[in-house]
Amino acid sequence: MKRSLLSLSIASTLIATPVAALAADKGAENESPYLAADGSWITLSGKVTSTTADTFMLDYGRGLVTVEMDDWDWFEENGEVLPGDNVTVYGEVDDDTFEGAKVEASSVYVESLGTYFYANAADEESFNDLDVAPTIDIGQMIVTGTITSVSGSEFTIDSGVQEMTVDTALMPYDPMDDEGFQQLEVGDLVSVTGDIEDDTFEESELLADTVVTLEDDSVDS
Repeated sequence: MKRSLLSLSIASTLIATPVAALAADKGAENESPYLAADGSWITLSGKVTSTTADTFMLDYGRGLVTVEMDDWDWFEENGEVLPGDNVTVYGEVDDDTFEGAKVEASSVYVESLGTYFYANAADEESFNDLDVAPTIDIGQMIVTGTITSVSGSEFTIDSGVQEMTVDTALMPYDPMDDEGFQQLEVGDLVSVTGDIEDDTFEESELLADTVVTLEDDSVDS
């Protein structure tokens, strides 16, 4: 498989779209991959139990299944640290009669990294379209867009419809520091959930509960 860069523009959405809604459009959530038809799309959430060079084993609550991660750049660099992490996988069932069912990953949300990795739509194991903004958490409000500036614990997000200030001060970790995998910078595509704070003397700002980085995981080959 070959993956190339994908430019993605998503307008802001004022009503949260839970991952279950995405699953309803794209496949059944936590359906057994061993009962699904070859080539069908499926969503599985669970815990990574082990990894190899290009796969990981997922415990999805009803058993174990191999998730194939061919040519995923972040997995090649960080896959060995995943065991024990909670992830959500969306992908295509590959039911080989001689090898048993596996899942070819199209997107992977890694909770500990705060990042949603997705594949180029030109790939066979990918979304056919992105008419539904990829959303991980339910919140009072969700805004998806590109970071245009950062200052201290705040950043500005441009959704394509409007710009809004996001304050990360109340989050359980600091996504603005230089520690950990998620380090927010100008140009990052993110999805933010939280509450609106409306100050009479200032513009409204979004107090973030979660910030998920949306990353096109590309490998030049």
